[in-house]
Amino acid sequence: MKKVAVIYGGNSCEHEVSCMTAESILNHIDRKKFEVFEIFVDKQGLFNRSSLKDVDVVFLAFHGENYEDGSFQKYLESVGLKYTGSGVEASRINMDKVLQKSYFARAGLKVARHLSVLAEDDIYLIDADIHRCFGYPVIVKPVNGGSSIGISKANDLKELKHSINLASKVSHNIIIEEKILISREIEVAVLGNKKLTISAPGEVLGSGNIYSYEAKYQGGFKTIDVAQGISDRMSRKIRSWARKSYMITGCMGYARIDFFIDINGELIINEINTLPGFTKISMFPKLMAASGINYKKLITKIILLALNR
Repeated sequence: MKKVAVIYGGNSCEHEVSCMTAESILNHIDRKKFEVFEIFVDKQGLFNRSSLKDVDVVFLAFHGENYEDGSFQKYLESVGLKYTGSGVEASRINMDKVLQKSYFARAGLKVARHLSVLAEDDIYLIDADIHRCFGYPVIVKPVNGGSSIGISKANDLKELKHSINLASKVSHNIIIEEKILISREIEVAVLGNKKLTISAPGEVLGSGNIYSYEAKYQGGFKTIDVAQGISDRMSRKIRSWARKSYMITGCMGYARIDFFIDINGELIINEINTLPGFTKISMFPKLMAASGINYKKLITKIILLALNR
């Protein structure tokens, strides 16, 4: 019986999300197949490292900086441990929203127009660049954040100041994107190393509003496991782009990939999340369940993908 350590918590602004993910995994992992150990990392990033001794694989129930960006993956590789999800380089690429978009564009996938700025940059120069490149409103995000923490919309210079201040609490590096006139917000789940299982497109129903932390984890937005009314052609295109983006950024194990369809019917890729929310009600497990892989089996498959790569 393989020994699996479920590790969670950590010194990330997504500490609480990680704890929810871990609780759900620990309640549903198949204990007839795996000997399970629970490892909690406190908010200072401290844990008993000897607890990883003799473990066969580490299930990463982390989210956010220091854990989704390849740092912890690099540590696990240095001590010879296998782990779930993407490797060091793919994690680094996909945690950086600016770098990630450069890979998407290289693959011929349409991305939102955007600017990369630093928190201390001159606000008036940023404002001038916005007017020159695409205009207001804009979406302001931490470059390396997740769970929609630190994301807000700005309609003018005054709101831009507030949005940059909010994003800077998560990341020194900030991305400012044009506010796309969204018709639909689509998410796809991908499972696999080389042979991929790609779910049918699911949908977030938010009327173009920001899918916030509170909405994701406390309710407020409705999601549909299989999006209705999407043409076969668009569905094939979404899944093709999901495959391309997953492969070009080097993903392994599993990921959730997010898209927009704008009011003109154009597809735009938003981002890849290499360690997506993983509670039983999170979008990734729901998408996989709609594809015939229930939550317990999904956990098993992710562990086996990590062991066999």
